[in-house]
Amino acid sequence: MNNNRKSMNLPKKCYAVLPYEDRLVIITQGKPGYERSPLDCGDKHRNRVIADERNTELGGVTPEQEKAMVRGAIFGWKSVSPSEQKSEPAEAVFELEISRPGSFGADTSSTLSLPATPYEIMDALDKARVTDDRVIYSIEITDCKLDYLPQLIPQSANLYELNNLAAQLARMSEWELDCFTGLTMMDTIHSDYSPIAVERLINMTHSLESCQIAYEAHDDESLGKFYADNGFVPDLYGLPENVYAWLDYGKIGKEMHDGEGGVFTPNGYVVHNGEIAQVYHSGDAIPAEKPDYAVLLKVTKGCFDDPEYDNDLITFLKLPGNSKTIDQAVAEVEAATKEECAFVTADCVIPQLTEMISDVLDDVKLDLVGELATQLQKLDDSGGIPTLKAMLESAPRDTSLEDVLDLAYQAGEFRLLREVGSPADYAKAELAKCDIPLKDELLQSQNLYRYGEKLMEMNRAVSTDYGILYSPEGRTVDQCLARPGQHMQMGGQS
Repeated sequence: MNNNRKSMNLPKKCYAVLPYEDRLVIITQGKPGYERSPLDCGDKHRNRVIADERNTELGGVTPEQEKAMVRGAIFGWKSVSPSEQKSEPAEAVFELEISRPGSFGADTSSTLSLPATPYEIMDALDKARVTDDRVIYSIEITDCKLDYLPQLIPQSANLYELNNLAAQLARMSEWELDCFTGLTMMDTIHSDYSPIAVERLINMTHSLESCQIAYEAHDDESLGKFYADNGFVPDLYGLPENVYAWLDYGKIGKEMHDGEGGVFTPNGYVVHNGEIAQVYHSGDAIPAEKPDYAVLLKVTKGCFDDPEYDNDLITFLKLPGNSKTIDQAVAEVEAATKEECAFVTADCVIPQLTEMISDVLDDVKLDLVGELATQLQKLDDSGGIPTLKAMLESAPRDTSLEDVLDLAYQAGEFRLLREVGSPADYAKAELAKCDIPLKDELLQSQNLYRYGEKLMEMNRAVSTDYGILYSPEGRTVDQCLARPGQHMQMGGQS
């Protein structure tokens, strides 16, 4: 379990010492540029003392806030990173198609949006009939939030590393995404437009603090003017304002551009004053084992519109659990009881249940969710989760969470043919059980699709995204649910 607190806000005003010429300035949030302070004494160390004293008087401006204010004043306020902004909900970065090559073809493909939870990835692999680590499957990026990125990613990219990259990109601010674009452009230029390893792309997302972007600069001339106007050209210090009209901004910009190795992107000029971090190493994102939960809940303290009582603490509760783990989660968000908490499903071994579980948690039905999690864990341990997924797919739309629990207890009564992709494959599987003359000739020469449909109808088997589902006793999923009126109908009453 872990806690996360809200990101800091920027102050309305602060004092700062400019890093490139040590001037003492006053910066106002949202206002372009800065104002030179009358307290500036021309000495770097003395200016630093004055800035710290004044920032303390303003309510305690932190060094991180001051740094962000300087960046916003010079490079634009959208350059402020997420650590100083309110975060937006994560959106899909990649859309993928996962398919298993071979005789199954398109019948065993699935789609997946990244970033995805661990169980959402496993669910997509289940639908593609990737039954174990030995099965080879292919990945195709069909859409991307950053339209230039798919052509830079090697075709052999690992699914889990792509998910790690997507998670990093989904959390980024507009400024960070623009800087990331610049870093990828630098790499492609230096490597003659070769694909970039996903490992390096991930590490680029950890290297943005050393980036700067000038949104006003789109060529050498506009870059030179930007640098000159903002005091980034030491040779111009002390020149009268009227001399600036005679400057060759294009030449200034080209010299700076060539010397820094920056790039012009569709959003502005990006320069990187550091090295690509080595935070991530190839294979780090590949899970060594399955998650240690069947249901993962995000826990927060309920909002009571009371600033002295509310907080922004977050923790996670793994189910199945017990009263002790629930009490611990309640304590970690500083709530008095579980009724004071809000619970939202963060992940589930059956992703299609995520919203349904969150809905019942509005009434704090932890006992029901806990019992379901226990049964789901048992099914997962025995390999029965794909069967229950198939049962839920063929269940009525109005199936409740209580119904899901009922079906979970009966999942052992059903069988799932995961290697069967169509009615024709089902017919072949059934005929394979028979000892008849010229069987191979029959299988090759006849149209088996219609025959397979009739066999499935006779055996009450149904086709699902996870395979062909059937009960050896000939029962259907609907018959497993005790619904009002069913018993009367079975008893012969109208």
